[in-house]
Amino acid sequence: MKAFLEKDRLIPFLNTLSRQIEVIAPLATEAGAVYSTWQGQPLDLRSNPLSPPTEFLLPHKETLFRYIQESGRYTFKEDSIPPRLLFAIRPCDLHAIALLDRIFGSEPSDQAYFRRRRATSLVVLNCTNRGDECFCACLGAGPEAQDPCDLEITDIGDGYLCQAETPAGVLILQAAFNLLQPAQLEHDQEKARRLQLVEDAMPRDRSYHQIRQAIERADWVALGQECLGCGGCSFVCPVCHCFNILDRGVPDGERLRCRDSCILSGFSRLTGGANPRRTAGQRLRHWYQDKFEDLPKITGLPGCVGCGRCHLVCPAPIDRSDLKVESREAKI
Repeated sequence: MKAFLEKDRLIPFLNTLSRQIEVIAPLATEAGAVYSTWQGQPLDLRSNPLSPPTEFLLPHKETLFRYIQESGRYTFKEDSIPPRLLFAIRPCDLHAIALLDRIFGSEPSDQAYFRRRRATSLVVLNCTNRGDECFCACLGAGPEAQDPCDLEITDIGDGYLCQAETPAGVLILQAAFNLLQPAQLEHDQEKARRLQLVEDAMPRDRSYHQIRQAIERADWVALGQECLGCGGCSFVCPVCHCFNILDRGVPDGERLRCRDSCILSGFSRLTGGANPRRTAGQRLRHWYQDKFEDLPKITGLPGCVGCGRCHLVCPAPIDRSDLKVESREAKI
């Protein structure tokens, strides 16, 4: 099902949806675009937020279940997961969700992740303008959505071409059918033209094999001397998924899952104090090897979607795709 939505009808469209389901959208803030619950705030549909939408599927901290002890017996309770809609996520982040589905879907599947995943509808906004650090086309993650979603929309100038991909996507369009117009052939042609312009502007020197070669020739000692070990690259990466589990409360309490990062010095430290990845260079190399060697073996896909967030957030003078130490003036 295809339809055309004029730009001045986008807010009424979201208003209609928000009366039925929580809408998460990229909001315009003084700090830049941020994914948050939309309640009429200004939108920023030109920038890809630094914090990815995958944090709504794999939160930085979540309660897996609560436990109550009574007369020596424990009962367990899971919190309900309300349905919600992730609106205007980029194709690179959609690709990251497809990758997380494979990671958490391997046996035994992660039920906490899939409870959120099943309760979430995905509306992807194809990229008709790219960020300076984006190289999604090199990794098959954009600029047009290549992975399953519920609704795909594309900015074609005076409005959005909308295409439902699932029954849920059809229901989203039908919820505001009075705001839509029939899609025309020229709408498809304009969509193809705009996406081709963006793809032609993408860099071609950051493919999976080229980054693999950069990993092999990188000076990890020099890179480790520059890496601050802050973990920022992991916490903005839509694919990174390391976590810790802890129980809080005795005898009643809750089991928590908290995000973690293999970049942090304590992540691989053993009980006796030994650390197989003692230096920052060793930990940074492991971060890349997991994305470009281990995950491809497990999922068939690289653990990188070319969003460029790691380079944007990294305070060190490191080229995150070429794996070279940059001049400090270039980083600034």
